Amino acid sequence: MNKKILVIIDSTADAKTSILHAKQKAKGVKHIDIVAFSYEDTNNILFSIPPDEALAIQDKELAKVRAALGPLISEHLDDGSYTLQTLWHESPVQWLANELDTSGYEMVIKTRHIDEETQFTELDWQLIRFSPLPLYLAADNKWRNNTNVLAALDLGSEKATKYCLNEAIIKAGLAYAKDYDSEFYACYTVHVSPFLRDLGIVFSDEQVINAFEKLPVAQRTLIEAHDLKDKLKIKAGVVEQVIPSVAAKLNADLVIMGSVGNTGIKGHLIGNTAEKVMKLLKTDILVLPPLGVNPQT
Repeated sequence: MNKKILVIIDSTADAKTSILHAKQKAKGVKHIDIVAFSYEDTNNILFSIPPDEALAIQDKELAKVRAALGPLISEHLDDGSYTLQTLWHESPVQWLANELDTSGYEMVIKTRHIDEETQFTELDWQLIRFSPLPLYLAADNKWRNNTNVLAALDLGSEKATKYCLNEAIIKAGLAYAKDYDSEFYACYTVHVSPFLRDLGIVFSDEQVINAFEKLPVAQRTLIEAHDLKDKLKIKAGVVEQVIPSVAAKLNADLVIMGSVGNTGIKGHLIGNTAEKVMKLLKTDILVLPPLGVNPQT
């Protein structure tokens, strides 16, 4: 049985990109659930609104959302291939994590709005940290049917969880490349301290020499098992600079990475590596959740 695709919309102005991506990935076979959210906090209003009036206001606002999305969805999606639901909910992430049975879904798709000031909304960051499903953030203002794919791997770790996440990223990347007739590449960053590099104590070129042979055996075996050694780009530097640079050179429009799922104060203050990388990417991004979180795993 084909799993469904979930589209989350928090802005009708940005809805077209996510709907087009959902249509492409559904391939006319998978069902698409579109959930559009609207919410306004009424607690700060100086006077109390009667419950029936509050509900009437909510219904009116949700009707506006349906009216805005209706023509767009009808234009791009076939009858019967989708459902549209509008929800008055303060936290789409909480709804996704706690109120939706995600076992029937393959992924969640959302438009990421890119302009000079904003790369991601607060909802984007929340989904990156907490989505129990693979999260596809589709960059707006661009559309290509075929896209090169870059998998960002952490091959230096001997942890079994890192190996499994690398394997999941590779499999997802190879599947995308096959489905959309595109080239697949992988990238591994040999970390070089910017401070030591600037002092000339560590030389990036030297760090890359024999880097593959220095990897943990399990990680080398993973690359070789998928015949990816020639497709693996090993670069020395700071990962949040290397990956966007490699993506640009390879003309990759999709970058796949895993989220370590940092939460709490530490996660909100410093983020994780994936978040640092994403701030410099202009591409579509597929973020795989930590193993054990995704109900499909």
